[in-house]
Amino acid sequence: MRKKIVNALVVATLTLVASTALAVPVNWTDWTAATVGNSGSATGSITIGSQTIGVSYTGQVLGAQTNGGGVNYWNPATPYLSTNVPNAPGTTDIIQISGQNTNQILNTITFDAALLDPVMALVSLGQPGTYNVFYRFDQDFNLLSSGSGFWGGDAAGSLFDQGLVGDDYVLRGLEGHGVVQFLGAVTSISWTADPYEYWHGFTIGAVEAAPVPEPGTFLLLGAGLGGLAFWRRRTAKR
Repeated sequence: MRKKIVNALVVATLTLVASTALAVPVNWTDWTAATVGNSGSATGSITIGSQTIGVSYTGQVLGAQTNGGGVNYWNPATPYLSTNVPNAPGTTDIIQISGQNTNQILNTITFDAALLDPVMALVSLGQPGTYNVFYRFDQDFNLLSSGSGFWGGDAAGSLFDQGLVGDDYVLRGLEGHGVVQFLGAVTSISWTADPYEYWHGFTIGAVEAAPVPEPGTFLLLGAGLGGLAFWRRRTAKR
């Protein structure tokens, strides 16, 4: 009986910890300011529960829509929806870049606190037909969804995970609209874009769950594991 009780406590504790990582509606960045240029920048924030986390971007800024102004390039929402992402960006905010043929600019998004499994939504990476554009990331990602968006693209898929190429994890776009996800606790994301294209845009989001479990969760986990260890020591002496 004691064994069943302790095991039930451990299972309940681990389930509580795992529940913090379940996919829930995404909170997208509220971009509030941007400076245009090849050494451009942008700032904003993501609200996760009761916590507001600052988001900063440095790199090329061809243009930007901030504070909910401008055209809604996230419409239609279809290419941005998946099992992991139930909601497309809810405002018109977007950062636009063009990429370079040579001497690629390093673009970097930095979070004031680590985010769990952040996602990046993309508009119009590449052009229909044969003009591919590549995002070369500094870390691995999962391609969650892609399809036909504001500027068209193949409804069956318009973004493609090229895997590890040299030192970079490469995403290819052919009029690509969709979402990629970076796994784990992430504090920054860097990438280059090539070749040059008129423009493509992005925003960043995070799940609503807290990026780390609450302190009480760790205490409960410790109590459960401690109880299991105590039970094993008691039974080992018999």
